[in-house]
Amino acid sequence: MNTKRKADPRTVLGIVFIFISFGLAVNKPLPSHVLLIICNFYLWDVRAYRESVLYSGMYSIIAVSMFYIHYIPNSTIALMIVSLSYFIQKFVIAVMMIIFLKKKTSMPSIISAMQTMKFPNIIAIPLIVVFRYLPSLKEDYGCLKDSLKIRGISISGLRFLIHPIRSLELIIVPILFRSLRIAEELSTSVLLRGIENYKNRTNIYPLKFTKTDFVYGLYTAIAVGAVSYLQFSNIF
Repeated sequence: MNTKRKADPRTVLGIVFIFISFGLAVNKPLPSHVLLIICNFYLWDVRAYRESVLYSGMYSIIAVSMFYIHYIPNSTIALMIVSLSYFIQKFVIAVMMIIFLKKKTSMPSIISAMQTMKFPNIIAIPLIVVFRYLPSLKEDYGCLKDSLKIRGISISGLRFLIHPIRSLELIIVPILFRSLRIAEELSTSVLLRGIENYKNRTNIYPLKFTKTDFVYGLYTAIAVGAVSYLQFSNIF
């Protein structure tokens, strides 16, 4: 893929939507593995090498555990592991594509793309809020962790296993109160920005399809065709 020129955010949004949808729809091992490889190409394109290794390793561990699942004698435990692994695999694909979206474009460009594509506010506003809130949530969690560490309280994985209810209380309650405050700030902000004004808004980020978008589109079409063939054919 040609990465010298920046892709149109509409192209990036389309790619992310397509592969997240495929990640949810695919239910065979081989097309799932191929889809993971394809998502890695997109992460490499934006130089997200660490994230690629992290999530590919997570996916690989799950795939290996699924391969040996028939050695577990307890059917209930085996079913729980299979169900959890299935959802984690879907989650990994979605997170990888969201990372690609985050690194490939910017929030103002995404907003401009949604306005150009006439996204209804009932869809656009929640997506924008989620994209803006996740970095804030990560920062708040880091501050909370540092605050608890200063007070001599550890929220490590071992403590969570020993005292799960207490650990959840220490984490979730402050995050919920912080989320309520952020929700109030966001609602005030969107009202001040004229969200209730239904007139056409100006766009300071002009969008234009280029040859880069054609390359991305061609690669995506080939990838979708390959995954679809593996999913719906009876060869594998």
